[in-house]
Amino acid sequence: MSDATTGQKGISATSAPSERREPLWVRFLRRWGTIVVIVLTAAGFSFFSEWFFTVSNFNNILFSMIVSCLVSMGLTYVVIAGSFDLSVGLTVTTTSIVTAFMIPELGPWLAIVVGLIAASCIGLVNGLLVTYGRLSGIVVTLGMMFVLGGINIFMTGGYQIAVDYKEEAFRYLGQGQIGVVGVPVLVLAVVFVLAHILSTKTKVGHYISAVGDNPMAAFYSGIKVYSWVIAAFVLSSLLAGVGGVILTSISSSAQPVGGQGYLLEGFAAVFLGATVLGKGKPHILGTLLGVFFIYMVNSGMNMVGFPFAARELFSGLILILAVGANAMLNREEIHLKFI
Repeated sequence: MSDATTGQKGISATSAPSERREPLWVRFLRRWGTIVVIVLTAAGFSFFSEWFFTVSNFNNILFSMIVSCLVSMGLTYVVIAGSFDLSVGLTVTTTSIVTAFMIPELGPWLAIVVGLIAASCIGLVNGLLVTYGRLSGIVVTLGMMFVLGGINIFMTGGYQIAVDYKEEAFRYLGQGQIGVVGVPVLVLAVVFVLAHILSTKTKVGHYISAVGDNPMAAFYSGIKVYSWVIAAFVLSSLLAGVGGVILTSISSSAQPVGGQGYLLEGFAAVFLGATVLGKGKPHILGTLLGVFFIYMVNSGMNMVGFPFAARELFSGLILILAVGANAMLNREEIHLKFI
């Protein structure tokens, strides 16, 4: 037998263990583990509270998660592109204030358009500074967060901006119902379908994903990396802006500090959603389920009688655990992102 043949057999024998497939239960948990946790958690809360597993509570969960879900879905695009957007919460507030200010001047529908344009401009500035300005996404959006906070206080003087109760059509957007389903829930459903199609069935989603996976490979493949990173930031701010419009309609007012709480929930949902179906990377469907899980647990903890501090503790822990699970799903990749 020749040395070459012996060498080939040696290589084959050496590489065999690395090619062994994972056990069935590991593959099952990798793909369905997060779904199983969601189902078991719901079953647990149903055991402790007879009111948890009801249509009324399900509607309440959906209604309460609307703005957070819109913010989180937009944030998903930026994380897919390989960056961060810490300004989404303040973008919600800014859009809400601009919309409320413009309603008496332009009417509700043009005011919504102006508010969404303002939100998109915030994303455009973030994207330009991150790409052509060559600045860190964390630094840029953290700075934008403080800038928007100052602008919001300056525009409102620290007081809420009320929307006239005569604006029934605008209030219907956030407070109306079609049958037993709230109009905001239907808006969320439509936005989700469009966002999911955009990320999975169009070149926008594929190019943003390619840029996030390997920007250099995307560049040498002819993809305009900067353009798609900017597009991700604009989409993030635009969806946060939609959340701001809905929030204004729900409360019939704009609050100068109404959106800060959505940032932590957004990141927790995005990274938790990345573990759904074992993908290991953020995706719109996973983010939707991530937000639902967070709000479902908050609702259950509230019904069972957990204090507010425990719910805050849960939000922080779920973010750490979600990121840890995401890292486990991608453990074969070399860890090179330290920002």
